Amino acid sequence: MSFKVAASDFDGTLFRGETISAEDLAAIKSWRAAGNKFGIVTGRCYPMLTSRLKDFDITLDFAICDNGAIIFDGAGQVIFETELSTELLLALMNNACAAKSFHFLFEAADEIFCVGLTEKSWVWRERINWKNFLTFTDAAQVATLPKKINQLALGFDTAEEAQVAAETLNREFAAQIFAQRNTYSLDIVTAGINKAQGVETLLRLTDWRGKILVIGDEANDLPMLRRFGGCTVSTAKEYVQREASAVFDSVGAMLNHFGAASS
Repeated sequence: MSFKVAASDFDGTLFRGETISAEDLAAIKSWRAAGNKFGIVTGRCYPMLTSRLKDFDITLDFAICDNGAIIFDGAGQVIFETELSTELLLALMNNACAAKSFHFLFEAADEIFCVGLTEKSWVWRERINWKNFLTFTDAAQVATLPKKINQLALGFDTAEEAQVAAETLNREFAAQIFAQRNTYSLDIVTAGINKAQGVETLLRLTDWRGKILVIGDEANDLPMLRRFGGCTVSTAKEYVQREASAVFDSVGAMLNHFGAASS
């Protein structure tokens, strides 16, 4: 049986204005009811994602999290993950360009270890909602974190500061990491990992074939949009729209345009 696979970014693409629209939810249900696959590809770690999805009637066939560094199947089981070494984490955290970060988030499959949180951080606002998976620690404990760390996330005051930090770290740790700006945040994963690679790995592991649709709205979505001729939403910045094969008002509009029927 042939089916289509749709992979959507979360923040700013599917999740907009602190909600997922009823139209998008209906389109996803119709898409999956026709036998197609739908999932999220996001810079968020898995507990960050599921803490938001619990408020919506939505079923995923997969979740590609931490910009491709870890992949979950529809049952929430890890089917792929990469790891940033302890030595590398310490070097990144202590690099001069990280000094302005409002937080250091060491993201594992089911837990976030947070170091150096300040009130300027967006994590400060979310910390109550994340109490089940957010663990506060200090820099001295980073060397002995008990879980595999898939992604290190930093936060800055401006997108420009995040971009400068990304460029600096990519230059200084070129063979080891890939750092990418995500609005005011900086997401750091192992070298060779990005959202395009995440989708490719998912397809390889599942042996899913057929038409692949991807949609996103930010800088960290660009590798995926370029690799798969992806789409974007009309609220995306102009530089993202220029890279997209089509612009839709919503994820649901894309799914409806390409048709829910399997082919």
